Amino acid sequence: MLAARTVKERTIRMTECPPPVCGPHGVRLAVGYAGICGSDVHVYRGEFAGRVKFPTTQGHEFAGTVLEVGPEVTHFHPGDRVCVDPIISCRRCPACLSGHYNACRSLRLIGIDLDGAFADQVLADEEQCFRVPDNLSDRDAALVEIFSIGMHATTMARVDPGDKVVVLGAGRVGLSVLQNLVLTAAEKVAVVDVAEPKLRLAESLGAALAVNARSTDAVAAINEFTGGLGADRVIECIGEADLNTLGGKPPLAQAVEMVRNAGQITVLGQGPVQYGIPWKLLVWKEATLQCSRVSRGEYPRVIAMLAAGRYRTDPFVSAEFPLEQAAEAFELVDREPPEVVKVMLRVCRA
Repeated sequence: MLAARTVKERTIRMTECPPPVCGPHGVRLAVGYAGICGSDVHVYRGEFAGRVKFPTTQGHEFAGTVLEVGPEVTHFHPGDRVCVDPIISCRRCPACLSGHYNACRSLRLIGIDLDGAFADQVLADEEQCFRVPDNLSDRDAALVEIFSIGMHATTMARVDPGDKVVVLGAGRVGLSVLQNLVLTAAEKVAVVDVAEPKLRLAESLGAALAVNARSTDAVAAINEFTGGLGADRVIECIGEADLNTLGGKPPLAQAVEMVRNAGQITVLGQGPVQYGIPWKLLVWKEATLQCSRVSRGEYPRVIAMLAAGRYRTDPFVSAEFPLEQAAEAFELVDREPPEVVKVMLRVCRA
């Protein structure tokens, strides 16, 4: 089979590899589409050096067609179309035993810790696979993972009817969160970012307010947006601390100032450092600060919502490349142009 292998930092080469071998509960897929995620870019840049060894085949957002199943597989057959939850948990640690398998102490992911879907074929366990309805394309089925992250964050945020919600970040994750929020009973959603094209896209996807934190005091804008009360919920999807924003405040510090008294901040951003957080203000507000990691059981609901047309996928996908042009696709994403959100690899080589 043909695989786009990351052989060293910022270097991808097309390589002929033996196809994966099914174990008793294994499902071997012909990959249809695979998405490039922010984590993929960090691996590509060599920032996962302690976890990922080169060469490696990346790709953890994907969908395809079943080619072969192991002898113990009962729910899938060759020809079935599926998408895959890439999470592999131990099922034994306290987090797993309490139902939080997405926070497993030894969590692994297909495409990061094991070879992934930037290849003709990929292997998954039966329990990781979810059937895709006929009216859902392979491209959109490969978006289930990113929209599941958005749904999980929205669920963790516990948005109530009439809430005013702020999303910090209009990248892939932030716009996924936004699309889930507009399906809730929130009164209105504001999005804060530093890239005008992404802010315009956020408005087209349902944001009532889009704030450019480089030219506008975002905290003041949200204060006005909420009538001086502060946001009921703030969802932080950036992670980086130094973004050259007006006032120089990092996103999580902005979130503490934006949230109302007794409100809630949900953090997805995974930057290397967060500084300048006004802890006294957080305590005085008795606001809740919690985290959200990947997804936890949202796949069936997201598949149903995608099949019903409740997410807008066309404006979310900025570009598609064939697998053979994976190097060019990564070069594009690595540059982080402000108009680019989601880039997909079209494999379709059953």
